[in-house]
Amino acid sequence: MQISIEQIIQVILAKLENIELSLEDIKFRSNVAVRILRDNDMLNQEDVEKAVKEEFEALKQLDEERDEASEAQIKQVSKGIIQWADNDLEEMKDRIKKYQDQMKEMIDNENSKADISVAPSNFINQLDSNKKKNGKGSGNIIMP
Repeated sequence: MQISIEQIIQVILAKLENIELSLEDIKFRSNVAVRILRDNDMLNQEDVEKAVKEEFEALKQLDEERDEASEAQIKQVSKGIIQWADNDLEEMKDRIKKYQDQMKEMIDNENSKADISVAPSNFINQLDSNKKKNGKGSGNIIMP
């Protein structure tokens, strides 16, 4: 039985789409559940901070190279969860916009950096021979 690459790709894409739909369903259900908890005052800042701290500690135990979470990080993550539960869309939009601006700035910085290229050996030899003809040293050519 032979399977073409296109068939394999189609199967993988179908599975990926199925996973994406399942993830969206889980996200929708968890959003509803968290908002019900928040509306019934069963979810507060202190409980969220405690749970976030416990989660960071569990991650630290699983990955010993991971740094310990600071109180500022715990508070920031907790604040984000509470805003999400409160459906504070304006704050979320601001954070997304700020993140996109930072990413754009990083990309612009990367693009503006000097490009260091390696010249082919025959070009370096040609430059070297031209400088010898002119009686000058090898200048700024870095030879490996």
